[in-house]
Amino acid sequence: MHAFDRRQEHPPLDEVDGVTVVRHHLGQHTYGASFATLRGLRQFRQSALRACEETTPDLVVCHDADTLPLARRLRKVGIATVFDMHDLRHTWAKIGAPNRLDRRLASRWLEQRTRQGLPHADLVVTTSGALSKGGHPGLQQQVEVWGRDAQVLENRPNDGSFRSATPDDIWRVACLGRVRDLATVDLVIQAISSMPEDQRPVLRWAGDGVAAEAARQRLAESGLEVEVEGAFAHDDLDRLHDGVDVAIALYDPRRGNIADGALPVRMFEAAVRGVPSVVNADVLMGELASKEGFGAACAWNDAEALVAALHNARSLAVPDGAGRMPEAMRAGWLEAIEGLLA
Repeated sequence: MHAFDRRQEHPPLDEVDGVTVVRHHLGQHTYGASFATLRGLRQFRQSALRACEETTPDLVVCHDADTLPLARRLRKVGIATVFDMHDLRHTWAKIGAPNRLDRRLASRWLEQRTRQGLPHADLVVTTSGALSKGGHPGLQQQVEVWGRDAQVLENRPNDGSFRSATPDDIWRVACLGRVRDLATVDLVIQAISSMPEDQRPVLRWAGDGVAAEAARQRLAESGLEVEVEGAFAHDDLDRLHDGVDVAIALYDPRRGNIADGALPVRMFEAAVRGVPSVVNADVLMGELASKEGFGAACAWNDAEALVAALHNARSLAVPDGAGRMPEAMRAGWLEAIEGLLA
């Protein structure tokens, strides 16, 4: 596995769960939507391409559109490629300033680059698809608009990698994950602040990201009872869900991917631990959470609706097996990979 260690915080060579991880150190690079980020990703692609050409693997998985340009070069040397499209990269360029001309031009250019790279991948896999004909679209439908078929492999946990959350006597909600904007924290503060003081839940907030520090500052000034943590790893998820009655997986739908059918892993990670979620209404994630019984859908930017959704979700009993990777989906993925290696 080759990874771009943007902040050079980890060893260049490591082994995690039997997987050799090669981290490319190419100088300090920030996260976020900027031309400096794009230049750093270009350097990473060049470095990763050299490494692949030297080791000649049988199969390369291009994780996200940042690495899709490698597919053309790898195909020329006989290496099969899978394009793992877990989001729509071009939408992120407009975060924070969707109407700025430079952001719109960058977004259009990134989308064009993705479309140009699709024919060179041997298999396209993405993380969501419509549940029924005429239902809310997933990312699979966007790939089809671009002229390719895509296999769906939702970003759900596998069996055995988690345990049920341990309850306690505190009314607690949690918002865990990367913080890319302040819209959610502002809505959560507004909603909880509108509740009578003796009925307010404790808020557990954890994560990193470009807006993480600003979000923590707003929480500190809110006057609410907040349990704050910074960046966390997968091994922390059991602990972070302990004592949580409801997880919040709510996003500004104007932000990239939500209206396009993204299924945030946050709601699956909560569901497999028996914790219900509040999720966006009128998009695929809301339809799926309601269908599988592990979430309550909520209209965006409505503090009163969020309060009601928190109470509704608190009363949910998450079904056994909710949030887990379906065996048929996993088997279909393995069969497709075996076909490429045959």
